Amino acid sequence: MALERLIGVLREISLMVKGFHQAMLEESVGALEAEYVELENAFLTMLFGPLIGIKTAPALLTLELLESVKGEISILESRGYRGEDVLGDLMALGGEW
Repeated sequence: MALERLIGVLREISLMVKGFHQAMLEESVGALEAEYVELENAFLTMLFGPLIGIKTAPALLTLELLESVKGEISILESRGYRGEDVLGDLMALGGEW
C-alpha cells in the first residue's frame, strides 16, 4: 500500500519534471523566434534605410545584400502597384494584407 503510494508520487513528480522541461523548450523556441524577427527587422532596416533617409551601410554593400531579400522586394513592389486600392486589398478574402 505504502509502496504503491510512493510509486504514484514518484510518477507524478516525474511527469511534473517532464512538463517543466517541455515548457522550457517551448519558451526557448519562442524566444529564438522573436530574436530572429528582430534580427530580420534590423537587416531590412540596414538595407532599406537609405530609402527613407537613415544612413546605415555603404551603397555597394547594400546592393550586394539585396540578392538575399528578393521575396521582400517583390512584396513591396506588388503592394506599391496595388496601392490605389488599399482598402479593397484589406477587405479581400484571402488577400495578402
